[in-house]
Amino acid sequence: MVLRTIIADDHPVVLMGARAALEANGDIEVVGEASDGDQLLALLAMNPCDVVISDFSMPGGRHGDGLLLIDHIRRRHPRLPIVMLTMVNNAAVLQAMRLRGALGLCDKRAPLREVAVAARHAFFGRPYYSDSIRRQFDESILPAEGLHGRLSLRELEVVRLYAGGLSITAIGERLNRSIKTVSRQKRDAMRKLGLDHDGQIAEYAREHGIT
Repeated sequence: MVLRTIIADDHPVVLMGARAALEANGDIEVVGEASDGDQLLALLAMNPCDVVISDFSMPGGRHGDGLLLIDHIRRRHPRLPIVMLTMVNNAAVLQAMRLRGALGLCDKRAPLREVAVAARHAFFGRPYYSDSIRRQFDESILPAEGLHGRLSLRELEVVRLYAGGLSITAIGERLNRSIKTVSRQKRDAMRKLGLDHDGQIAEYAREHGIT
């Protein structure tokens, strides 16, 4: 049996490398590639597959990326195993991915052959985490991890997107929230993190592996 996958990443080089790693042993076939969340969801609607593999951070597309994209996939394809590729090294965000339904979490800095291992694990319903991600889980006390442990998942997502360069309006459109709600969540997050001005958000997110 050949395992069918659809992969998504906004970097063509990553897509090329992931395809090569997945198809190297002949037991996995890539049946579709996407560069943003919209393309991925459209592919999933048209092409049956056994495992979906997606980058966590992909700008563009009205369906967004990150936790929101995981939610979209889970709602439309509740039984489809999900593997996420990510540069995030923040345990709270990684835990949120896991709780939302990602069965595999692969560090994009690890060898790409891990993606194939994660896909096989996910297909059989087994979780797979890169060593660096597993260490984050092992070494972290998630409820109290740093100041960002005080943030709700909604606030954490606003911080991640704002640090990634999105405006309040763009974040509201992506997350389907009002500008007033997003502004309040950003303000509450800054208060909890002890940040005095907007410029500190990107710096904090970068230092703590949230982006």
